[in-house]
Amino acid sequence: MAGAFLIATRTVACLFAAGLAFAAHSSAAVAQVEPQGPVIREEPGRLESSKPDIENGARLAKTLCTSCHLIGQASDRPVQADVPSFSGVANRPNQTLDHLTTWLTEPHPPMPNLSLTRLEIRDLAGYIFSLRKE
Repeated sequence: MAGAFLIATRTVACLFAAGLAFAAHSSAAVAQVEPQGPVIREEPGRLESSKPDIENGARLAKTLCTSCHLIGQASDRPVQADVPSFSGVANRPNQTLDHLTTWLTEPHPPMPNLSLTRLEIRDLAGYIFSLRKE
């Protein structure tokens, strides 16, 4: 009977030690993972670049914004006098890419909410900011 108790005690001790070793190894593996900046994800499991696609932003601007804004060179369409050009927006004092992104995420009247995806917002803000002359 004492032999069975000794075997059971050793088995429990070995399992406990193995559990501790596994936990220590798992903690070390987690600690070795380098923290990274935020990654924009449009589709689950698909990594996206955080760098704006300026060409896509220009396409979006031409498609969505020309009815109100002058987005590049002179336009053959009339634009509203009180609506700033994209160049004017880009060259405002202290303008940043983050500020443009926030504005496009939560626009205020009279600008309509265009329901853009995060990637479209990133690209459109990148295009507008690319017009900055500094």
